[in-house]
Amino acid sequence: MKKIAFCQLIAFTVLFMTTSLLVAQSSSPSETNHQVTLERTEIRTLHSEIIDQDYELFISLPSSYHSGEKHYPLIIGLDAYTGFLHAKGCIDAYTYLAPLMPEVILVGIGYGGTGYMEFARWIAGRTRDFTPVRKPSIEEYYKGFIVQKGFNQLEVHTGGAAQFLSFLNSELLPFLLKEYRIESDNKALFGASFGGLFTLYALFNSSDSFNKYFIESPSINYSDGAIYKDEARYAASHSDLSAEIFICAGGQEKNLIDNINTLDSLLRTRKYQNLHIEKVFFEGENHISCAPAAISRGLIELYNN
Repeated sequence: MKKIAFCQLIAFTVLFMTTSLLVAQSSSPSETNHQVTLERTEIRTLHSEIIDQDYELFISLPSSYHSGEKHYPLIIGLDAYTGFLHAKGCIDAYTYLAPLMPEVILVGIGYGGTGYMEFARWIAGRTRDFTPVRKPSIEEYYKGFIVQKGFNQLEVHTGGAAQFLSFLNSELLPFLLKEYRIESDNKALFGASFGGLFTLYALFNSSDSFNKYFIESPSINYSDGAIYKDEARYAASHSDLSAEIFICAGGQEKNLIDNINTLDSLLRTRKYQNLHIEKVFFEGENHISCAPAAISRGLIELYNN
């Protein structure tokens, strides 16, 4: 049922990725063109005292949000710079065109700035926030990458996952729960690449924070597979893991596929009664091109019950 519905809605998803953007069009060609705005979406800034960082929050509300007192599931996406627009387009399609998933509140986490500065801040911020341990070679690589773009003033660090998880639990989630009508027991975390690594880190270090996890092309082998230490610590002190996991990669990501299969097999040996894992590899896709299919399919798998 899920796969059939997924295939039928792909074309409509592409349509809604476009139509969810409301364009204020001019009445004649001679008038100045207006900026594009996103329907039912607002941007808010939240300062983290824990990290000393201003985070830019992209918040998309359901169409019915202002017409009642209903509470909604929450999806937090770690890479607003690359994933927010597609996630919003899919959600709009899957809630407007057919009851494939419930209405949700979508929150994308960004780092501010415009143009190339936004890109550079995103690279530096995610490299710091999503990695569990320091790795100087990664810092040097991404610092060089940013310098090539002309942003010498930005420093690149790694190993900030513990602080970022504290930010989520102690600052971001309390803020969102206070400001918006959110189902406190229905929260999802979406992450890809380094973000997928962090999503696994959150799963093993704060399993009560979220109940659904979208993990795309996770960097499981980061720092010689340091995430396995977190998994082992969790397993040593818990007999169950209550979570719904969608984990995926592109079919061309051979190393990541091997890593995902290894982790999947390990988790299944734990025999956690309330752990549900859906694993998908998208044939012909690579680390970049996998994202659209992953988001579309992940929403169906996690929410089309």
